[in-house]
Amino acid sequence: MMSKAETGSPDDRAAMAEIFTHCGRAHIIGLTGVPGSGKSTLVRSLALEFRKSGRKVGIIAVDPSSPFSGGSILGDRVRMHDLTGDEGVFIRSMATGGALGGLARQALDTVDVLDAAGFDVVLIETV
Repeated sequence: MMSKAETGSPDDRAAMAEIFTHCGRAHIIGLTGVPGSGKSTLVRSLALEFRKSGRKVGIIAVDPSSPFSGGSILGDRVRMHDLTGDEGVFIRSMATGGALGGLARQALDTVDVLDAAGFDVVLIETV
């Protein structure tokens, strides 16, 4: 479903509509700021605290896409390496795909997928 959330084709949109009825339980927290301001450090600290209380944590790390190449670094996972072995934490890196405001539509659909999958908290990190 995560891949369907990212592609956004009409067939995939219909599949996403099916999971919408299973959403609405997760707490969603967004963090934004300039590069180097400590967003990844804060996300990591929050995730560790939520895990101490047994909560499942989804992290969506959104990086801007280059206006020239369309590529993106997607390096947040490296900065949160100590969370990757925890089965109660899921980290998804994605690019904005040129969307303005630092948040692609696919990120919002990915929140719904994580919510429907039973994650208690979803942290969204973006610039």
